[in-house]
Amino acid sequence: MKTKRIHHGFSLIELLTALAIMAVLAALVVPLLGDNDALRIDVARRLLISDLEHAQILAITNPEEAIEIVVDDNGQGWHIASLEDSSTPLYDSITGEPLEIDLGSGPASSADSVYIQTNAVSNTISFNQYGGLSDFSQSIQLILVSGEKSAMVTVSPSTGTID
Repeated sequence: MKTKRIHHGFSLIELLTALAIMAVLAALVVPLLGDNDALRIDVARRLLISDLEHAQILAITNPEEAIEIVVDDNGQGWHIASLEDSSTPLYDSITGEPLEIDLGSGPASSADSVYIQTNAVSNTISFNQYGGLSDFSQSIQLILVSGEKSAMVTVSPSTGTID
């Protein structure tokens, strides 16, 4: 008479399948455990550099109109404006949307706890028709802060180089 063996345990395929599922879950969870302040600052920094470059391009392509970036007094965002009316943002020629960023909403929704500070006079950074700063007296520094993390963006006065 044959006796039937009962196997206790898991097969190699079952173990590998469970391990693969755990690896996929770990890959999804690990980025959520990262440094959120650094990610928020990175988002805000990229948006700021993009808008600084956009303002330079607008100043170069419209030499008759001085273009500036105005940082909000509360440090919650900025907008691109004409020097003639710095309180009103310019509008994008393609989308018709105002050229402004509010940290914590819209494209900057993931930068909700980031604040911006600048050493610019009246919180305005004006560009001339060559893409450099209108005021050659000092290098402009923009500091983004979230929690204990911070990042700095500088604009060279003569060349307008953004670092």
